[in-house]
Amino acid sequence: MKKILFTLSILTAAVFSAKAQTADEIIAKYVTAIGGAEKWAKVQSIKMEGQIEVQGLAIPYTMQGVHFKGMRVDAEFQGNKIIDIVTPTQGWSQNPLAGKATLSPLSDEELKTKKDDLDIQDPFVNYKEKGSSVEFLGKDEEDGNEYFKVKITTKNKNEKTYFFDTKSYLVYKVESTTTQQGQEMKVAMKLLDYQTVDYGVKIPFKQDMGMMMMVNKKITINPVIDETIFSGK
Repeated sequence: MKKILFTLSILTAAVFSAKAQTADEIIAKYVTAIGGAEKWAKVQSIKMEGQIEVQGLAIPYTMQGVHFKGMRVDAEFQGNKIIDIVTPTQGWSQNPLAGKATLSPLSDEELKTKKDDLDIQDPFVNYKEKGSSVEFLGKDEEDGNEYFKVKITTKNKNEKTYFFDTKSYLVYKVESTTTQQGQEMKVAMKLLDYQTVDYGVKIPFKQDMGMMMMVNKKITINPVIDETIFSGK
């Protein structure tokens, strides 16, 4: 009996080892496909300029981020200024369309969810050093294509499931769960139109969330950003 249990324990360990190894192999090929860890390590700030397309409208926005220091999004719709700011310790948001007429502090739960946005490199670049863990979830099929599924859990305890194209190894879709008005909601976002920008890194220029599409028109790597824009003032 002991021998059987010992054999089963070895087999179980081997299965988990194979899954972990498979996840790492997928991630390694993905990081190579988006430019490589060495190039991404040089990305310390970023500026994205584009528009949010929803119900036939085009709302211009700008996102500015400094790696692990601060992230800010500014948009404007019919004279209403929409602002979102995150730092390692605090965050603020303003959205008159959602009842927030002035810049207000984020709740602890909102801040926890958005802290991962401070990683302006890629969550899978040096993910172990960042305190994240991954799990291989097998394969899935959508629109006639096959995808590897890998779940990542960040050090902030946020979980997301990534769908990697089995041919290009680029991320096709990201699934996560968010809480809105006390209710959990599953959110899916497709990453499209990958383009190579400065420093040789590859970034998706479109993020399709079903009812809304975010379209980047211009992405600048390592611009000079005044970090006072993250002060919440």
